[in-house]
Amino acid sequence: MVRRNLRILPVLIFGSVVLAIPGFAEPPMAVPIAKESRNKLVSNAERYLGKPYAYGGSNAAGFDCSGLVYRVYKDVLGVAVPRTTQTLHRYVEPIPVGKLQPGDLVFFDTTSRLAHVGIYIGEGRFIHSASEGTKRGVIRSSLSEPYWKRSFADAGRLISPAEYLGILLSMAAGPQIGADATLRGGAAALVAAFPLGSLEPGIQLLPSWDAGLGVLRLPVQLSLGLDRHLRFFAGPAFTLGEPRTDGGNGLSYSPEGGMIASAGVAYAPFEWRTGEQRWRILGMLTYDHYVATASGPANQITSFGVRMKAGLMLEMRFSQ
Repeated sequence: MVRRNLRILPVLIFGSVVLAIPGFAEPPMAVPIAKESRNKLVSNAERYLGKPYAYGGSNAAGFDCSGLVYRVYKDVLGVAVPRTTQTLHRYVEPIPVGKLQPGDLVFFDTTSRLAHVGIYIGEGRFIHSASEGTKRGVIRSSLSEPYWKRSFADAGRLISPAEYLGILLSMAAGPQIGADATLRGGAAALVAAFPLGSLEPGIQLLPSWDAGLGVLRLPVQLSLGLDRHLRFFAGPAFTLGEPRTDGGNGLSYSPEGGMIASAGVAYAPFEWRTGEQRWRILGMLTYDHYVATASGPANQITSFGVRMKAGLMLEMRFSQ
């Protein structure tokens, strides 16, 4: 009975964390077919051409500039992006103007700093809801027009670039410590994920060296990212080497198989960019399923062995 309860303990802990921490999406939001999604954003924006300008408006009765962006992204992707020009600007991933693609956003300094935003549609043009000038409401304009060229401020990206093929890859490596806060080896991770809305299901390889037992553990795990920062994983594992007696406690260990031979959670609170790559500091808590055995002639199973290790990894994340 005790052994059964210990088996389900990690599942209960992980499940509680899932319920306590909500998922959220951040740019660039990964979409399965980025080029098609971008074309849909442009087509949807064009549906509103000719609609009137209305301060605070975000529907066909009238739009302000950020309200048009909000409505188009909500229509196509079902996500609610920030509602004002300045909060949109803080939210997007900045990109150089030379990398603009249809569906990206363009920002302008008009009446004040970052007072206007539009949706880029390609060939130097964008769709926006103008509040003044010879044409008001939802119109097409060109970045080469003198007024917009003079007031152009910045460009930003909300979804994956058109070249994105639908796979997120990440690689990580770092040391691990045991429950006694001493160095217990190291681990590496290779993750391939497939975004579905704000979730990222995928497969993870997590080879780790346990210096306490003297074994190399090779888990092959199913992985579920709730967002870009929080990921849970579990699966079977192969063990290379014979686990030795651990720490003079009188017990020896043997690896246990099964579908949850290894499990854990990873959290990445810090992230930065260098070029096209995204780097993250990744904290990871892992659990390995072993059986502790007595050293007597019958080699009788005496207790259930849980190996918990924590690690701090540097991860590189990129898309294909």
